[in-house]
Amino acid sequence: MIKTALFSLILFMVLSCVNLYDPNIQTTTQRLVVESHLSTKLGYQYVYLTFDSGYNNEESNFKNLVQGAKISISDDRGSIFSFIDEIEPSNQIKTRAGYNYRSLNKFKAEVGRKYILTIETLTGKKYQSEPELVPPVPKITSIKSEFVPVLIPVTVSGNFTITLDTDDPANTENYYMWRSYHVKLAQYCREWYNFGSGGSVTVGYLDPCCDPCYEKVKCEDCYELADDRLINGKKIVGQYIDTVPFKDAFPYYIVIEQYSLNKNAYKFWRSLKQQSKNSGGIFDATPRSLIGNIKNIADPKEEVLGYFTVSDLAEIYYNVDRKRQNPKLIPYTENSNFVKTDVCYPCQESYKQSKIKPEGFQQ
Repeated sequence: MIKTALFSLILFMVLSCVNLYDPNIQTTTQRLVVESHLSTKLGYQYVYLTFDSGYNNEESNFKNLVQGAKISISDDRGSIFSFIDEIEPSNQIKTRAGYNYRSLNKFKAEVGRKYILTIETLTGKKYQSEPELVPPVPKITSIKSEFVPVLIPVTVSGNFTITLDTDDPANTENYYMWRSYHVKLAQYCREWYNFGSGGSVTVGYLDPCCDPCYEKVKCEDCYELADDRLINGKKIVGQYIDTVPFKDAFPYYIVIEQYSLNKNAYKFWRSLKQQSKNSGGIFDATPRSLIGNIKNIADPKEEVLGYFTVSDLAEIYYNVDRKRQNPKLIPYTENSNFVKTDVCYPCQESYKQSKIKPEGFQQ
């Protein structure tokens, strides 16, 4: 007992002398942040623009939107695709003017072609990406789901792990990115707010959908990467894609996207993923800028964050069967501080909502 008490006292004294390490890095110059992923899937293409808020700065990036920019994507045959500053009517906060730029018309990239992103801000600054080549990607050969119970069931008794198999082409360097998104039947088609003094939100409201509306639920920062350095020309087996919670017994509709990447894009996204894992410990790397493939034409030394990615896309849908009697399903209740209204709102066609029922959708 004496030894235990003495050890506890020493441990307390050591911990009380440790100060949290904060490099106190602060930045005041706003840098342009570009998010854009052009693919070979026909549809509206998007470019997202913000100015960064700086490290150790509590300001939100959504306060630093880039309004009135002129944006276009051109290919190596002289075709030019223009973009407009689109405001999503179904959400008043996250898609205000100056963030969500959508192509005027639906178009798609083509394998083997090169594309350039051009941005001109209201201040006259002109930015341009390097020419990006679209490499091919193989098809997904199979999808699997495996139930994994949790050790201490609280909100769910387990999850379904989603994996895929695909064939890697031989004699070429290949780089991959995988993303996925869930599609569900939307209950509410608009969220809107009452604002108090200083612009703070006081009350949030949800309007139900007037018609069937299909909502895309996607984690924008979730992705998996791989290269074929060790398996060139062989099958990629059991590649992890996503984890699906066992919250109810309804089918879980998931769309899996397999993208090709060129070598530089792969390095950028890998570095971004590694940096995001840093927890801020004393032995972790301090935050650093990840400069991509976009530059200020008049001032190449200006730091521009983000990457203009171009990819071939192989896409497949999958319904996860969650009708399980054993283990027992834990009832799930979703908490919400929103006020639910009785006035319906029409389904708006956007990057996250659609009136069109997805192929193979089950409910």
